[in-house]
Amino acid sequence: WIYWVGPFIGAAFAAAYHQYILRAAAIKALGSFRSNPRV
Repeated sequence: WIYWVGPFIGAAFAAAYHQYILRAAAIKALGSFRSNPRV
């Protein structure tokens, strides 16, 4: 059963990591880039 449950747990963890960590950092970086008028 671990061969069925493990990948789903890993995929859920990776999706949550991508959604809350990577996308939040990208949005913050993009926001600071857009708010800088000298660029």
